[in-house]
Amino acid sequence: MTVPAMTVGSVMTRCPVSVAAGTPFATVAAILSRGRIGAVPVVDRDGRLVGVVSEADLIGVRDGAGVTARELMTTSVRTVPVDATLPAATRRLAEAGVRRLFVTERGRLVGVLSRRDLLTTYLRDDDVIRADVEHVLAARPDQRQVIVSVRDGIVLLLGRVEWRSTRAAIVERVRAVPGVVEVADRLGYVFDDGARPRECEPTDPFLLRS
Repeated sequence: MTVPAMTVGSVMTRCPVSVAAGTPFATVAAILSRGRIGAVPVVDRDGRLVGVVSEADLIGVRDGAGVTARELMTTSVRTVPVDATLPAATRRLAEAGVRRLFVTERGRLVGVLSRRDLLTTYLRDDDVIRADVEHVLAARPDQRQVIVSVRDGIVLLLGRVEWRSTRAAIVERVRAVPGVVEVADRLGYVFDDGARPRECEPTDPFLLRS
């Protein structure tokens, strides 16, 4: 049994400020300034994301009169589905090298996920994390004897399991628990099922004849 992975929808900022494609330059600038945000999404009448206008898009525009969000916006917007897991969203955010991802559901804008939102997943109480880890381990009888302690999100695993491969699997599953920063693996094992069998040495024909 595993703890359900947290999704983007559980930490994102819902109902972000957005503008229509025909919104004037001055209005867009005012929204960015008053909201103290670096970018604002542009949506169509159905709420579908069509672009984004950032502070950088406004810089360099000499005369904003008559300029609209449609002319300012960037259409290649970095998005993530609302039901994506946080590890997947974190990877996408890092690969894109951006500060935020716009969250969509069936093409419609439903939220925004920032780097700050992702940090909230590491603010879970140590006792809550330990309970989740123990819940994961309790699903398998051979792993119930593993001793778990958590401090500042770092999980310490003590004890011994039967197989080396079981130890590796435990560490992988514990790392997937929300809030886990790192896993300190102090588990021992009885049998090394990952070791290569020793090759038999060739028999000396002379010894067979003597």
